[in-house]
Amino acid sequence: MGYHHVGGVDEAGRGPLAGPLVAGCVVLSPSFPLQNVPDSKRVSPARRRALFEVICREAVAIGLSIVSERWIDLVGIQRANELALYEAAWRAIAAGRFEYLVVDWMHLPWSFTPVLSLPKAEERSLAVACAALVAKVVRDSIMEEWYDPLFPEYGFSKHKGYGTALHFERIRAFGLAPCHRRSFCGQFGEAKKGRAG
Repeated sequence: MGYHHVGGVDEAGRGPLAGPLVAGCVVLSPSFPLQNVPDSKRVSPARRRALFEVICREAVAIGLSIVSERWIDLVGIQRANELALYEAAWRAIAAGRFEYLVVDWMHLPWSFTPVLSLPKAEERSLAVACAALVAKVVRDSIMEEWYDPLFPEYGFSKHKGYGTALHFERIRAFGLAPCHRRSFCGQFGEAKKGRAG
């Protein structure tokens, strides 16, 4: 396309019952050393971390946005997702510059640069694949290093807030923690609340 700096934006954490939504925007130049980045959900944590280090070192700019579970409950996941992607892109602009932005399928209603919305963009755009990986590493770190020590009874380091059998079992045993998205957990009600909820 003739663009020197291409930004890709993607998120991690749309579907979990607990924890934040994290969006990342990564801006790459033609000299970026990686030719491809695998699907962030299909590589080991160690491999993800190694790729994360390369991306952070070699990218022109990186922007992040972290949207709390309370904000998700307030505005809904779709609106929270749009706002997170937009904020991550703005932060990348503040840290560097890009001439084009690639988004995974979603329409961004507030365009400030040319935007290409692609289905399965993580498979088709290196910048989006990098953004998805950065977002996942950051979100997983939040769940492991912040929420798991705060609420060890839920096992957040194991399932990262997703709706696994273990997570359902822990919610039934302990109720909802403050970091649970109430709008995602209606089936559990509020009859038994978590220790700080």
